[in-house]
This record gives sequence, C-alpha cells and structure tokens, in this order.
Amino acid sequence: MSRKPSDDNQNTLSRRNFMGAVVTAGAGAAAGGLILPESARAEVLFPKDRSEFGAGGAANPGGPYRSENDLYDCEVEGTLPKDLDGTWFRVGPDPQYPKPAKYEHDIMFDGEGHIGAFRIKDGHVDFRSRYARTQRWKAQHAARRSLFGMYRNPTTDDPSVNGLSRGTANTQIFFHHGKLLAMKEDSPPVAMNPVTLETTDDYYTFNGGLLGLTHTAHPKRDSETGEYIAFGYEAKGLATPDVFVFSADKTGHVNWHAWIKVPYASMIHDFAVTQKHVVFYVCPLATNMSLINGTLPQFNGPGPHFAWDSTLPTWFGVMRRGGDGKDLRWFKGPGYMCTHVMGCWSDGDKVTVDMDGGESNQFPFFPQLHEKFDPMKGAGHVMRFTVDLKNKRQTTYNIEKMYPDVVGALSRQDDRYHTVPYRYGFLLSSDPADGSRWAMFDHSKRSVNFFGLGRDASLAEMTFVPRKKGAAEADGYLIGVASYHKEGGRSDVVLVDTQHLDAGPVATIHLPYRLAPQIHGFWVDGGDLPG
Repeated sequence: MSRKPSDDNQNTLSRRNFMGAVVTAGAGAAAGGLILPESARAEVLFPKDRSEFGAGGAANPGGPYRSENDLYDCEVEGTLPKDLDGTWFRVGPDPQYPKPAKYEHDIMFDGEGHIGAFRIKDGHVDFRSRYARTQRWKAQHAARRSLFGMYRNPTTDDPSVNGLSRGTANTQIFFHHGKLLAMKEDSPPVAMNPVTLETTDDYYTFNGGLLGLTHTAHPKRDSETGEYIAFGYEAKGLATPDVFVFSADKTGHVNWHAWIKVPYASMIHDFAVTQKHVVFYVCPLATNMSLINGTLPQFNGPGPHFAWDSTLPTWFGVMRRGGDGKDLRWFKGPGYMCTHVMGCWSDGDKVTVDMDGGESNQFPFFPQLHEKFDPMKGAGHVMRFTVDLKNKRQTTYNIEKMYPDVVGALSRQDDRYHTVPYRYGFLLSSDPADGSRWAMFDHSKRSVNFFGLGRDASLAEMTFVPRKKGAAEADGYLIGVASYHKEGGRSDVVLVDTQHLDAGPVATIHLPYRLAPQIHGFWVDGGDLPG
C-alpha cells in the first residue's frame, strides 16, 4: 500500500537515521572506541561485475550517471531550424545508491528516474537534468543509502520505508494540463515543473480522481479532443487482477473511469486507445508471488516482480471507451510478448493495433519458469493485431508480422495520432552490419527507411517532432541521443529530417559528457510551455 507522506514523515525518517547513528556512536565511545552503524560506514561504491545493479559505477560508460546538470547554450554543429521551438524531455533509470550485496543482482529497471530537458528556441539549446524527487528518492537521500530491495518487490525493503511509494518515475514522461508527469507503472505519476524540473507533487492523483494504486507509463492523448486516457494494472495491490482505466479533461480532472479484471496479473506495459475502444494486451510475463516471496526453486532468494510462464496464453481485451467495462471481450492468442503500441484505430467494429514484440520473452533478466531464454524468439518485429467485434463467435485475434526483415523495439508514432488511423511509425532497430538505426515505416506502401551513424555510435529511442504547428503526419524531425563507444560513452543529441533520413543529421548538439540512461522521451511545443 502506498501513501502520500507529509513533510513530517520525511523529517521523521531523517531524524531516525541521524539519532540511530548518534546513539550507536555514543555506546561505542563509552566502550573505548567509536563504532558506526552499517548505514553510516557504508561506502558509495557500485559493483564492478557488469552483470550487477549499477554495474561499474562511474567508471562504466553505461553505468550510473548520478549528476544533475545545467548547460547553458550547448554547442551545436549544423543548423537548428530557426522556427523550431519546444523542449525535448527524456527519462531513464539512474541508480541513486548501490544495493546491499544480497540484492546486487537486481535489474537495471529499478534505478531512480533521471529527467533531462533540452530547450530549443531561436537556434539555441539549453540543457538541464534533475532526478524526480520521488518518495523513494527522498528517503534514500536522507539515509545516504539504498532502502528499497529488488525490483517491484516490497518484501525486500528496509522497514523504515514501510508505507512510502516505491515508484521510481523512471520510464516515461508526458505533458498534459500544464504538468510534466514522470511515470513508473507501479505507482501514481510524479508531477514536475516543465521549465525548472522541480518536483511539485511526489504522488499525483489527478485531483483525487486516480482511485487505483498504479498508473501506466504510456497514457494517450485523444487526437481530436486532447483528453488524457490512462490505466493502472494491479491497481488494488500486489498481484491483484484489477485494472483502473480512466480519462481526464484538459484541466486534469477525471471525467470517466471503470474497473475491470484481467485473466491473470502480468506486465501490461502499454495499451491502445481509439476513438471508440480501449485495448489491453496481457502477456505471459506474469506476476509471480513465489519469486517475490523467495520460494521459487529456479531463483536463489527473493527476486523481481515477474517471471516468464510459457504455459500461459496471451489475451487481447477490447472494451468500449466511456463505458462501465461490462462489455469487455477477451480474445486468446499464442504466448507472444509485445510491449509498445505503434498505432491503432477503429473502423466500425473492427479494431486494429500495431505493436512491436517477439514470439517469446524479450527480457532475459526475468526468470523463465519452463525453458531457457531464446534470443531468436524474443527478437522484436512490428506486429498487427485485428479483431472484428461484430463476430460474436470469434474467440481469437488475427496476427500479421508486417516487416519480417526489420528487428527492433520501442516503437513510436507521431504523437498527434494516438487515437486515429495513422500511416507512419518509427522503431529503434538493430542490424548486425550497421548497428543501431532509426527505422521509419510507411504502412501505406509497406516500405521502410533508416537512419544510422554506424557501429561506433549507439542510438537511443527517438521522438518525433512536428516541423511546425499543423504539419502533416510525420513531417518534421526525429530527435534522440547518440552515444560513442570510443569516447567513453560521450553523448550527442541528433536531429534528423524525416523527409531526408539518408542525408544525416541537420543538427548535432554536442555535449561534453555522457548522459543518464534513457527509456523514453517526449516533445512539448514551446507554445504549450508555461512562461
């Protein structure tokens, strides 16, 4: 159970750690020597083993970043479009402290949310990065050590943080009703000031309208009304099959909600919203209480939240948007794993959803219950799922692998087309010869174009930026981070014209250091930013 603590609770936590150190030190001094408690003498030193949490620390080009920075007027090579006005936000898991030795094998997804903002205006770029001041971050900051155990496993936490939100706000950021929302799907969002990156609410509940305990990392904006649509799974607590789905108006007030149940508790990372329907994809990366409680034979001690159970089917659930959820229908399919929606639409009662995914588990760091991890089956492709709700006898959904030769993950689209028919999609792709690439699909032609910087550079997920207000779909730029292996992971931000991907970057924002890790990013037009 998570709660919203008062400042007194935070101060009490800080005083408790401080007084514990004083009392213990006093007792040691009385016995003839100074004895510090474990929390006071702990070193801030991450493990060197590259398979461990926070691997390599600051010495590892891909390790923890931990530094909050401001860089005024970044160095720019090329030409930034003079009329490009907005902020590109990015977020990822950045470990605040090393874990205790018994939890060093935790997964990287458990790092604290580190937000970066690139403000672009009049051909200039200013950079700022800040940690989201979650309840978890503040508690660990006061204690100067890790207090939360394995990924999404509350049984492994330090007793001092009982009742605090475990949310890390490390997965996605989204701008709506004047707030920058940093999200992790096991908790409500953290609200931040989009200009200063100051945390303004560490447990944001949409004016009390968010009735569940969780919130997706992938909300949608209605393409016609601007309405906010979201959901939360395990919304009534650990391993519950309850989902809270809702929408909020332009002021952030909840104007519709429904409670539904899923066939089994699992990772529902993303969902699809059309003008008529809401769609959920339930896959076999299932919540496993034996793993959480430390009784799973395949795992030594308590583990992370999920395990891959290949005996389970995938379920494709469709419900009417704006209803009470009683019309929800479940369609059964093979045990695939799909994580991100590229686009979707409803054509009468026929629903189409495009996602990236594989034919089996895509995350090797989660245990598999019945077989070894297979990277070939986990390879991601763009898949199209369709169901026709008019057919009352239909119990399965149709699957099409749209681009068999393109492998990748983290699919995106022009974010202005979340709930309506779309033509173009984007994917972070990989190729043995060319390394990481950004793929741009034209579904009407079933064609794909690529942008890459070669094997010496690693690209993170891209974000689409419209060329101007009212630009045609996918007419604009892709923006994202490139990291250079031979330069210790140093980062640039590259801007590429979607009409000329093969021409290379129109502008490169050079940074003197590497950036914090990233999962997702989001673009906000300058006209929508406060101040």
